Amino acid sequence: MSETLPEPTTQTIRRVQPRSQRASGGPLWLGPSIGCLTGLCAVIAIGALIVFRPTSGNGTVQVPLVVVTVTPTPIVPTATLRPTDVPQPTPAPTATPEGLFVGGEAMVSGTGSALRLRSDPGLQSTTLKTVADGTRLKILEGPRESDGLRWWRMQDQTDGAEGWAAETYLTPASTP
Repeated sequence: MSETLPEPTTQTIRRVQPRSQRASGGPLWLGPSIGCLTGLCAVIAIGALIVFRPTSGNGTVQVPLVVVTVTPTPIVPTATLRPTDVPQPTPAPTATPEGLFVGGEAMVSGTGSALRLRSDPGLQSTTLKTVADGTRLKILEGPRESDGLRWWRMQDQTDGAEGWAAETYLTPASTP
């Protein structure tokens, strides 16, 4: 006996399109957008015909005159103060410092003969120069503590020599 085989069949595969696309492949929103744009153009055209309609039969169009009036607003300048414009408080007069101070002057006194100007504060430092009692010296720096004494760096105005002197032998000089 011979068996008959079923005949071969072909199947058709159908592609399902997503809802967001039309059959033409464009987005779904494109059609309504074009429709709205066309409708808007039609409304503008009709409105223009109503506003700008011919008033005579000769085809001339009369356009209504629109007058725009601009009223300037006055500009009121505001005061801008610079730091130099602001009144500065007058500083209170300062009293002249008493005693020894940097920038002041001192007189050599009480040595019995001369004061030693040394290279550094301290009794073991090298003596650079000796200065006689009554000599006026300018105070450049100080005070510093060393060997139980307060030291000031001084300058002899006569020759410009500088050195450290012990406060014990210095008295504030009155202004000349």
